[in-house]
Amino acid sequence: MHPISEMSVFTEVVQSGSFVEAGRRLGLTSSGVSKKISRFEDRLGVRLFNRTTRSLSLTEAGTALFERCEDILAAIEDAEGTAKDLSSVPKGMLRIAASDALSLQVLVPFLDGFSKDYPDVSVLLLQGDGGINLLNERVDVALLFERPAETSFIARKLIDDPWVICASPEYLERYGTPTTSSDLLDHHCLTIHAKGQTSDQWTFDDGNEVQSVRVNSTFSGIGLTVKAAALQNMGIARLAHFLVSSEIATGRLKPVLADQIKVDDRAIYAVYPNRQHLPFKTRVFVDALSQYINENMIAP
Repeated sequence: MHPISEMSVFTEVVQSGSFVEAGRRLGLTSSGVSKKISRFEDRLGVRLFNRTTRSLSLTEAGTALFERCEDILAAIEDAEGTAKDLSSVPKGMLRIAASDALSLQVLVPFLDGFSKDYPDVSVLLLQGDGGINLLNERVDVALLFERPAETSFIARKLIDDPWVICASPEYLERYGTPTTSSDLLDHHCLTIHAKGQTSDQWTFDDGNEVQSVRVNSTFSGIGLTVKAAALQNMGIARLAHFLVSSEIATGRLKPVLADQIKVDDRAIYAVYPNRQHLPFKTRVFVDALSQYINENMIAP
């Protein structure tokens, strides 16, 4: 096997955490991956993994090799990308990560036109409100609501996306409209549950002080289901602007306490690896998506 191919298999095993998952990603059997790793170890004369029936971990030599392999493979990918870009035709697979709500309300409508303009670019959409590991999933572009902590990623702001507290007109007519944040304690509130946590702590700023209110959460779920519950008159929800802007514009949902919501630096970001050479397909996608969002989404 060519040394670069061996590095690719080795790196995939480390990033995925198992021979089985690495094999799935590479189109190989787990035994096939194991044989390739064994041949790689024999050629190098070192053991790269500590293997047990239940765990897989890197040896000291494996750790040192992995750090170099990532740089080498990234350099090769960049070099190939430079050559491909000379054709001025974006092509290849784009791995995009986004929440369910962003996928359905933004990406799918956008991709309808993008795919017609760039037929040689195919898209693999990785959805997950619970979070996606950008490195392990080899994501080309992720749409996130905050800048990543990792310095190895670049975050480009596409549009501001503040929180909106809202309810249906029918609910407000039945239970009354809150005028202060403390009034929420007497209401049914609909909260987002993601990454194992329920967002029932809502922050307000009335101009005099910032205070946090733990609301009475009567229903929790991902953003799309919370929005559906609000439209069914089930309570007051705190949702992203992009998710409810159309319903507010048509009157199906009504914002409340708008002048008291704490202003955070919350936005939709396109996040991608910080590489010296950004693949042409990625650059074209981000540029086109930015233009689409600013032309089609209602600004906050």
